[in-house]
Amino acid sequence: MKTPGKLKQLSVAVAMVLGVSAVHALEIAKPAPKTEKTTPFNVMQSKIIAFTDDQVPETVHAGSGSKLSLSDKRYIAGDQSLRWDWTRGSTFSVIEPIRLVTDQEAYKAWGRRGTQVLSFWIYNEKPIDDVLTVDVGRGLGGFMPADAGFEVKLNFKGWRTVGLSLQNDFQGREMEGLGISDGAEDEGGMGDMSQLGGIKPDMDSIRFSAPTGAKAGTFYIDRIMLSVDDARYQWSDDHVKTRITVPEIDFYLPDVLPTPTAEELNGVEEIHNALVRVFSSTANETGLKKINDPDKLRQMFAELEIEKDEDGALRGRHVNTKFQQVIYQPAHLNPEDKALLDDYVLMADYSALMLNMARHWNNLEAGTEKDEFKAMYLLMIEHLMDQGFADGSGLVTTHHWGYGARWWYISAMMMSEVLSEAGHRQAVYDALVWYSREFIASFSMETGKESSNLDYYNTLARQHLALLLLNPDPVERVALLKKFGDFFNQSLAQTPPGYYDGLRPDGTAWRHDGNYPGYSFPAFNGAAQVVYMLKDSPFAVSADGRANLKRAMMAAWNYSNPSVGLGLAGRHPFRPYGVKDFRESFKWLAMTGNPETGDSLDEELASTYLQVTSRSAEESQDIFGRHLEPMPLPEGHWTYNGGAFGIHRYNDKMVTLKAYNKDVWSSEIYYRDNRYGRYQSHGAVQIKPFGDQTEYGFAQEGWDWNRNPGATAIHLPLEQLNSPIRHTLMLRSSETFSGSSNLEGKYGLFGFKHKAPGHLDRFDGSFVARKSVMAVDDRLILLGSDIKNRTSKYSTETTLFQHGIAEKSADLWVNGKKVEQFPFAATLKAGDWLIDGHDNGYYVIKGDEVNVRRQHQTSRHDKTMKPTEGDFSVAWINHGKAPSDAEYEYLVLMDTTPEAMSKLADNMKAGKKPYEVLRKDASAHIIKDNTSQVTGYVAFTGGSFNEGVVSSISREAMVMTRPVSDTEMTISAVTTDLGLTKETMPKTIDIAVTIKGAWKAAEMNDKVKVAASGDSTSLVFSSYFGIPAEINLTKAQ
Repeated sequence: MKTPGKLKQLSVAVAMVLGVSAVHALEIAKPAPKTEKTTPFNVMQSKIIAFTDDQVPETVHAGSGSKLSLSDKRYIAGDQSLRWDWTRGSTFSVIEPIRLVTDQEAYKAWGRRGTQVLSFWIYNEKPIDDVLTVDVGRGLGGFMPADAGFEVKLNFKGWRTVGLSLQNDFQGREMEGLGISDGAEDEGGMGDMSQLGGIKPDMDSIRFSAPTGAKAGTFYIDRIMLSVDDARYQWSDDHVKTRITVPEIDFYLPDVLPTPTAEELNGVEEIHNALVRVFSSTANETGLKKINDPDKLRQMFAELEIEKDEDGALRGRHVNTKFQQVIYQPAHLNPEDKALLDDYVLMADYSALMLNMARHWNNLEAGTEKDEFKAMYLLMIEHLMDQGFADGSGLVTTHHWGYGARWWYISAMMMSEVLSEAGHRQAVYDALVWYSREFIASFSMETGKESSNLDYYNTLARQHLALLLLNPDPVERVALLKKFGDFFNQSLAQTPPGYYDGLRPDGTAWRHDGNYPGYSFPAFNGAAQVVYMLKDSPFAVSADGRANLKRAMMAAWNYSNPSVGLGLAGRHPFRPYGVKDFRESFKWLAMTGNPETGDSLDEELASTYLQVTSRSAEESQDIFGRHLEPMPLPEGHWTYNGGAFGIHRYNDKMVTLKAYNKDVWSSEIYYRDNRYGRYQSHGAVQIKPFGDQTEYGFAQEGWDWNRNPGATAIHLPLEQLNSPIRHTLMLRSSETFSGSSNLEGKYGLFGFKHKAPGHLDRFDGSFVARKSVMAVDDRLILLGSDIKNRTSKYSTETTLFQHGIAEKSADLWVNGKKVEQFPFAATLKAGDWLIDGHDNGYYVIKGDEVNVRRQHQTSRHDKTMKPTEGDFSVAWINHGKAPSDAEYEYLVLMDTTPEAMSKLADNMKAGKKPYEVLRKDASAHIIKDNTSQVTGYVAFTGGSFNEGVVSSISREAMVMTRPVSDTEMTISAVTTDLGLTKETMPKTIDIAVTIKGAWKAAEMNDKVKVAASGDSTSLVFSSYFGIPAEINLTKAQ
């Protein structure tokens, strides 16, 4: 029956609205029957269609010209997939209600930017110059108009996965309009009634349409999924177009390259051989478990279940990266789907096995076993590329690529000739170049603001070198290595602008917008090894890059004992990053020579290597060819305002003085990391003995997160202390001032100008404080003033110490008596003293109420938030609730004894103080150490002073002075303002200081201008990146 034009328009309009059709000419698949909801909808639970049962799911329907069946020939999830035998333009559909999740719903449920993604796997047996069309809509079947969709280019062979955001990537289909036109169109026409469709909330169908440019063919489809994914990671590739395009790498080589010299060709060969030797050895390798047992390797290979049919069809367990599993939302999967995911092989394990296979093959003589491992390695390569790890294949995303795939690069370089013989070298090289695009700022070898990425140094710098060695063209290899050597030098030597990754002038090393040992320590390993590999070749790194890397490594040596303090631990407060994480880098860099003197061995680095690896002077002869003594532990004071901290070292003790400001974040808090770490940088003062921190009681179990040593904090219930942001919080201050200074590399000064944020829930924006520390030899003088807030429900405290009661931290002394009872509680007053379990003595001069405890504590784990418990010694000053202008003053003696503390108490009561507080208010803390005669000025604001030799300071700054004699003086000054913004380079900041008397410079100093006038002298210090400027002065004649 012929339908009149207007009635036909109306029927189609109704069909589009209702998702059903009354038009007999259209082929419609019936929606699956609706079932009653038994549980609330979980936004985060992925909806997966896996073809693991005995028959095709009843929600999957073949259209005319399509045949659907299950096949075990190829698969991703489980051991079979959907085989789709198609003819030109034929379709199949999944008819099941689509619960649309908006980006807003995803954010609310996840606490971070998420988006609902449709993803699936498709296997193509041969490339086709055409597209697969994927549509979503209502009542879709056959050729019914869709609401939205996308196209997948079929220019590939093997498995591919695509994943597009429904809200952000799907294209609205042109649809017939909902109104009824009375225009002059013919009886069957729709005139101009079309409109652009889009995602709708009541969609119930996904339709796959075969290409129209080929007569027939077969695809394999697997793991169709609707899920919430991170909104940053749906990347375009050669097959699909999304809103996010990650540029491909271009090495920008000229069309005509010069003929390599014999020296260059020989240099390439030597670098290749050196890398092979290093990775073939049994020496430890960070992030890699070297396996030397061939039977174990065979077993691990067998567990991959890789098979290859006579016709070349490959099967085996699916491989993906850790970060590619986020799209599944594993914590929310049902048990059946979780079991499928758990059967996948992580790329990190797969690539590590590839490297161990390559190691073993390189260590074998020619023979049957060598051929066996060659065959296994090649099968792993073929399976990996068949799985979609190939040039142009985005796999939805491959972010954080280096963590999982780093050993693929090295293994391919080690097996380059094997790959050449098998015809795979070019394909593997192209694939690795493609996946390196995440680090295009480094791999393109064009130096810029993003070229000093610490993750690149850690996970991909050596891999970058290996990749260039894998290049099949020997002429290109030389050209690329030339460019690599220049780039690597520049990336190490430069100071990146703003908060970008890289090495800084003060020795800090930035990742995640700040100094971060968790990233920099492993980065030192990769960078130093690359520098070593290039040494003595035409591609060697120059002295500038090596000097900058050395400065950062020696700084890290200074602030590790042998691990870093809590304030520098980032989001892993009790994961002890330390010199063990980069110990080999001292050896590699030492053997590249001294960048200042030109000596073939850097003896300072070599001696440090001996110390951190517990090697003797005798062993140094075998390692370095010279008799060197191990480096003693550092002593003195170092300023690292690139991280708003100072380090004071005395004997085997390391004191970490940690603050934060507008340029330096307080702590890094993630969704499942460091949830209670708010106070890590609250003017914290942690005294850490040398050794394993757990043995000294710095352990997670029972730790009171409100009581970081030295910090001034509001003591909150853990529910309130828990970050109000569900995911990342890296809080900066509105205050510029906070950090450290030093004088002569021996005496230290620290200041913290605290102002809590007012824009975050669970924070008291009225909370302010002024804190300072002077550090001289074994003494710490700690002051606090102007401590105030309006929190009337919870007390404000300054913690003296907190440590677990462990084998090396069990003792506690109070006023000369050893405390052995447990539990123990006491309240002290001014004039009392105590000694903690690390032999640090505390003499209290001013404090509202000093509480001391040996007690059992309950807490929560920083990641799981599950209860923890432990026995602790702790002491704190209680400033009370809603304090107004509270203050404190106490003295710490390191490595002390009860006798020494008793003598100190007697001297203090007799008025024989080892120091004087000259001023303590909101504008300045001024302290004079009577033994060294050092005076420290912590100027929280610029102003005039009547105390000591300094009469004015122009801005927030720290100034230190020490009279050397009646006619000589040393003075330093610094501002903790780094003089940068998020994007700009640091600028030099001038500090004008006026001192009493007429003085002149003892020697030329380009960082300090000196001008005497009458009975005063004006000094202008040039402060760059928070590095103290220092000058020696003599009395003007």
